[in-house]
Amino acid sequence: MDRPIGIDLFAGAGGLSLGFEWAGFDIAAAVEIDPIHCSVHEYNFPKCNTICASVADLTGEQIRETSKIGNRDLDVLFGGAPCQGFSLIGKRAIDDPRNELVYHFVRLVEELQPKYFVWG
Repeated sequence: MDRPIGIDLFAGAGGLSLGFEWAGFDIAAAVEIDPIHCSVHEYNFPKCNTICASVADLTGEQIRETSKIGNRDLDVLFGGAPCQGFSLIGKRAIDDPRNELVYHFVRLVEELQPKYFVWG
């Protein structure tokens, strides 16, 4: 039986990827905008297709192509976007452009049609 497939958005160095991998998932792709974090993720998860780009600039189709899952079912899409614009600890700027990343997460849920999604 095949392992379930996951895709990580806002992957960073791979904390959520590691948790899902330990839970039995194959992480087909990870999207991260920061090149240093991309390099760390690629090192930590050599079988994962790490996409060094903003989720705002990607379509579900591009992620499917890069992850090499094609039309196969995606079991889970997961991610935790930057929270600085929302956080009470930081400046909490309502106009912080990172606040809009939640809309791109929702858009990619619609485009990729995973069985489940996890927003953290």
